[in-house]
Amino acid sequence: MAYLQVGLGSQTGSQMKKIKEYYKLIRRQIFADYVQKLSSYTIKLIKENNGTAIILMLVVVSVLFIFTSFLVRKVIINTTMVEKSGQEQESYAIAKQGILYALDKLNTWQGTAPDYDSTSWVNGENWDAGNWNSYDLNGDGENEVEIRIDKDDIPHPEDSDPAFDSTDDDDGDEPYITIESRDSARKLVTLQAIAKNNSPLLDYVRFINSDTLLGDNFFADGGSTSLIQGDAPFSILGNVSWASGSTNDLILGGTESKALIYGNISNGGVSSLKINGSPAQSNYFYFFDPDDPSYDDPDLFDTAEGHYFSSAHLPSCYDYSETPSPAYYYGGPQSASWPQINEDRYQNLASGTNCYIDNDTEINKESEWANHGNDNNYPDYDNDVEDEWFQDVEGSSTSYHYYPYAARLVFNATNITQKFSGGTVNTIDYSDITNSIIYAEGDISVSGIIPDGQNLTIVSGGNIFIDSNLLKETNSASLALLAKQNIVLNPTLRYGMDSGNTSSNPSWYNPDYSLGNPDSNNTSVTDVGLTSFAPDETKTYTVDIDLGRVVTSGRIVLWDYQNESEAQLETTLQVWVTRDDSPPSSSSDWDEEVLPLQEMPTSDSYNMDFIPRAFRWVRLNLEAHNRHGTQQEFVLSEERLDAIEVPIYAVDAALFTENGSLEVVTGGGMPQDESILPNNNAYQPDGGLKEPSDSGSYSQRLFFWGTLAETEWTESIPGWGYIAYAYDDNLSSSPPPSLPASVSLVSLRRK
Repeated sequence: MAYLQVGLGSQTGSQMKKIKEYYKLIRRQIFADYVQKLSSYTIKLIKENNGTAIILMLVVVSVLFIFTSFLVRKVIINTTMVEKSGQEQESYAIAKQGILYALDKLNTWQGTAPDYDSTSWVNGENWDAGNWNSYDLNGDGENEVEIRIDKDDIPHPEDSDPAFDSTDDDDGDEPYITIESRDSARKLVTLQAIAKNNSPLLDYVRFINSDTLLGDNFFADGGSTSLIQGDAPFSILGNVSWASGSTNDLILGGTESKALIYGNISNGGVSSLKINGSPAQSNYFYFFDPDDPSYDDPDLFDTAEGHYFSSAHLPSCYDYSETPSPAYYYGGPQSASWPQINEDRYQNLASGTNCYIDNDTEINKESEWANHGNDNNYPDYDNDVEDEWFQDVEGSSTSYHYYPYAARLVFNATNITQKFSGGTVNTIDYSDITNSIIYAEGDISVSGIIPDGQNLTIVSGGNIFIDSNLLKETNSASLALLAKQNIVLNPTLRYGMDSGNTSSNPSWYNPDYSLGNPDSNNTSVTDVGLTSFAPDETKTYTVDIDLGRVVTSGRIVLWDYQNESEAQLETTLQVWVTRDDSPPSSSSDWDEEVLPLQEMPTSDSYNMDFIPRAFRWVRLNLEAHNRHGTQQEFVLSEERLDAIEVPIYAVDAALFTENGSLEVVTGGGMPQDESILPNNNAYQPDGGLKEPSDSGSYSQRLFFWGTLAETEWTESIPGWGYIAYAYDDNLSSSPPPSLPASVSLVSLRRK
């Protein structure tokens, strides 16, 4: 009979009906057969006059009839239950698909004016009236599921709830969304989900959407040379392993989530792995779970409110809707949604003057910026036939600069300078940037200083190039760079690429020798020979060096500066900068004196530090003074330098690559020398921009001060191994606007 029940469980509704009718006929036939047999046998017994046998037979027949009736009834009941259970399972599956459908829409819907917020999809529509929104999940023209959304309540209060307010149900649970889903046809099962709504892009110094190999000294305490500085929080959507022989000390402090990993952590091959100074346990998982204190371990990272968990405890999404309860999901779409750049949404938001850039054909290839020899090699290595690689010095094989064929933005104190690839230049006032969004369909290049109080989001459908230091004036300013493909550091604009001299002063000898990277070809004040000076006479010699484009920095490096050492001759150097496209004819028209007249030491690399600013041209004025009371002749050719360099030492922004990672333009010759970087907190504004210096709490590294989210893990780049990441917790108090939605499932239950 058990076999019969299993077989019945797989029948369709029409088949079940036929089975029921069949058993009714059987029941009637059995009864008729027994009546006929009873009648004939009774006549026989009467004839034989055997009363006892007649009574016994009647008892037996009655028992068989009752048992058969019970059996048939049981089969019919079981068949009905199996049919109902199948319908309920089908309703449950449809309702669950509705939840996943709603999560997808909440992450990808372009939204409506004025906010174009995808997380407002069907929010509150008809909820109060008890109505639902119907949707076709498979495109067959029939609505299989009904869904309703409440963005600010966990869960949405029912009509009988004292918190219910038919006008405004907002209970202030802004980071969360309630989703309810049920099948349209039978409405047998209603599922209720709670999803987290706030963007994770400002929560972690590194947010990685891939398996990750952590190398040696990846973590260490603050002020060290580790890749991640201090107790910066991080998250990895994937498995984590450690490089063989690596040593790490994971420092996690504070009161917020510091580590969130959705996958296995393998400790194999690690020489020394510590968590807050204590040895790490092998083959464990860890993540942030403030709601479960049962796994507190003071020897691990309890101060960070995080806990180690074995493989049986991985709650990033709780599913209480079916047995066994609860079920746990991690590392997949049920638990965490990688943010997506909805291009239609950002195009709608970028409605300010000159804030939408229609350049979808201007998307450059990595193969081009990795090798200057691939320029114009269309279509194999380059997407266009525009010249983008240029020699700093004609004939040089080691010094190139890269101008990606893309629009360029330079952030100024009151506006943004916008220059298109075709040469058109616009000025965008900050007050004209509607919704604080600038969107380019293709590549875009950025640099400059974000002024006090400005919170901007720059979005690209391709790559975003950072071609100089990217700073903010104060901690009330913030910037997010969102790239569909890659965030690309372009450090090729560090050297002079042209020289010019419109000053009335004599020019230095061979000024072009100051261009490009250091190469032992020096420009000197004069040619070899003697220069005559009258008593107490001062002569000024000038060289103007063009960096090719406006850059941002608080440091200029003079490579291989040699000081003239004659006793009776005093030489002092003065340095000016200007952001004009051509050098001013008058010294009074230059923007700022970054080095007052002073005697220069002989140095392999001399660092000139000043309050960071934007500039393009650098002017060196050398004053030579005859301190003798009589006419003298001096050899001024001893005063010389090899090159100037404007190093990149800081990128202060929230960076996100949807489908790519952090890249560096490496095809231009020499990597930046680590020794010329400032050794302080110049990249971390605190009450104003800081002047770089060679003393401070941090080491000499190129710092990404903010956050970096990338879909593929970037550890180190050849020649750029000194890049480090430091978390900027000021981003949470002054966040950039309209970051991509990341609605992730937290809890699911059957209502």
